[in-house]
Amino acid sequence: MLFITGFQQGNIEELMKNGKAIITTSTLGYFLPFAVAMIIGYLFVGTTLFGSTGFEFNQEFSMLSFLLLISLAVASTDSGITIKSIMSVGKLNSKPGKIMLGVTVMDGIMGLVIFTAIMTYISLGKIDIVQILAVVFMITIFLLIFIVMQKYVPKVVHLVEHLSVEQAEFSFAFIFMILLAVIAEHFGLHGIIGAFLAGIILSKCPIATTSFVRKLTSISYGIFIPLFFVWTGLLLDFGNLIQPVQIWMAFALIGGVIIANSIAAYYSGKLSGVNEEDSLLMSLTMLPRGDINLVIASIAISMTKIGDTGELINIIPQDISNFIYSTVMILILFAAVVTFVLLKLATTFKYIKTGNKE
Repeated sequence: MLFITGFQQGNIEELMKNGKAIITTSTLGYFLPFAVAMIIGYLFVGTTLFGSTGFEFNQEFSMLSFLLLISLAVASTDSGITIKSIMSVGKLNSKPGKIMLGVTVMDGIMGLVIFTAIMTYISLGKIDIVQILAVVFMITIFLLIFIVMQKYVPKVVHLVEHLSVEQAEFSFAFIFMILLAVIAEHFGLHGIIGAFLAGIILSKCPIATTSFVRKLTSISYGIFIPLFFVWTGLLLDFGNLIQPVQIWMAFALIGGVIIANSIAAYYSGKLSGVNEEDSLLMSLTMLPRGDINLVIASIAISMTKIGDTGELINIIPQDISNFIYSTVMILILFAAVVTFVLLKLATTFKYIKTGNKE
């Protein structure tokens, strides 16, 4: 999905013309929901206002560690579903569409640095500046690789075009997409960012013809993109919430984060000079959560350390890790449904006018 998006948008310089809006939307859209989740979490576990959650904290895993981790797990948006939502109303080539594409890249980079800082604090009890600088260095190296590839990959594609192999260009495009996604993962970024940048690089190559785009879109929407949504649905499980207060806390977090995300995106659009309709579109398409949240939750529940007797023990208590994972699962489903329903209502009642479907 992100590969096609990068391929269709192509001109990253044009994308970055909305730099102010991208930075504003990404920053507010991440930190406002994060702060709201921290506050809601504290009201439930740091006070007796709503009763006891049953969570027990200790020196190894403090209440602050829990608040940081649950906020991290629910604050990140899913760029793949966000882009699909924009495409569904035919607004990918509009100003808000370009802003959200830029936010996709920036969120991946910013989220990785924040993720590293929080994970090192939880595992070591302090912020490891050296490790954070190492992450920034890895991101810089990956972006340099992207710049070099932009110059030399079109020359490789020109050679591929002259091969007497059926569908050589299409095969090369698919392999190159996988390669850059794997390289992105190796450097600590999400694979979808690598796929997006692969699309941008290939859009400047001679293979970027109408027939090639049509073939690529048909295969993607016929096979891969539906499988992505089926996979997301199969991961949902509601059996881990056992305390009534935990259930209320989960839904308070979900509601607070979704509202905060929507407000942040809407007013980011207004501050950036985007009109009312497009600001509304941005606020709705920033709601979805997905695989990034699942990755954070999965890593969290599997964090271990070596005990005094040499065995591996979990850093996070089982009931807390179950709560985090279940909350993320419910959030993914709820946010997807809310996004679909609100977009449908907004387009039906003409609050958002649909464009040409991508």
